[in-house]
Amino acid sequence: MERLDKILAGRGLGTRHEVRALVKRRLVTVDGEVVRDFGLKVDPAADIRFQGDPVAAIPVLVLFHKPSGVVSTMDDDWGRTSLVGALPERWEGRLHPVGRLDADTTGLLLFSADGQITQRLLHPRRGIEREYRATVEGAPDPSLVDRLAAGIETAEGLACARVTHIEADEVRLVVTEGKHRMVRRMLANAGHPVLALHRVRYGEVHLGALPEGEVREATPEELAWARGG
Repeated sequence: MERLDKILAGRGLGTRHEVRALVKRRLVTVDGEVVRDFGLKVDPAADIRFQGDPVAAIPVLVLFHKPSGVVSTMDDDWGRTSLVGALPERWEGRLHPVGRLDADTTGLLLFSADGQITQRLLHPRRGIEREYRATVEGAPDPSLVDRLAAGIETAEGLACARVTHIEADEVRLVVTEGKHRMVRRMLANAGHPVLALHRVRYGEVHLGALPEGEVREATPEELAWARGG
């Protein structure tokens, strides 16, 4: 059991002071009953509503389909389009991006409310796979599979990838590190500069049919994987 004002503030409805005022105004119900005591001990699993709308817990892991031209930070000193506004207002400030995608790369970007999950997903030792679909200059031949598997020399050292599919100017490949612009560097150095890059998978989390610019909460299975279960 937890205090009602603590639950409401933790779910992004407002500060402790703000949510107490909302409760006093009889705008909050618990299991269908209007409450006025903001210190009431409540089961977090109870049906808690504000003006009839459920006040759900902040999700631990969220998927976002990042459009092109968006930098992967919550603000930007140069006035570029950032991740501000990517999440529902009630979630903002409660979740942080898990790593980054280049501004001109689209696709799956994860947000987490749990620092331990974020650390696990980003730690190089985990070797978590990131899968990309790249449109490149030229038409790569099958030898690219072995070349990327053996490693391509870049300014940041040898970069390796597992190619899963090549068709015309499209290459699908998997890497296990998230170094800055690594996929672009290795393909360019292999003779096929990237024209467009799209991330479709992060470990066991798939972008799927999530529309560009939209978010969804991770499924229980995805969250269990992220936690190492």
